[in-house]
Amino acid sequence: MPKRQTNKLKWKADLCMVGEVIDPETDRPVPGYPKVRDLKYNNIGVTAADKFTFKDTNEIMKKIEVRLDREVENYQDNYRVKIKEKVYDIKRIYVREEDRIMELSLSYAD
Repeated sequence: MPKRQTNKLKWKADLCMVGEVIDPETDRPVPGYPKVRDLKYNNIGVTAADKFTFKDTNEIMKKIEVRLDREVENYQDNYRVKIKEKVYDIKRIYVREEDRIMELSLSYAD
């Protein structure tokens, strides 16, 4: 009998797309990040080498692993990850095909 596979992704974030949202007070579109869907992730952590690979303004603040999503992989500049109240840019993606997992390197959004 095969072993039962369990879900190791225990935290929840929002996958957002760069775009416009409607301001509730003025009913006008303003630049923002509308939510696309929920994103289950596992926190990996950041090494010292990761922190200093980019300039100081774009240093890697968080590394997470999520399920493989080709849309995010191909168009990473259009997506943001919102964890609690902080919005992060996706700087680098490392794909592990055999596990169907992506490792996302995140930095604070501009």
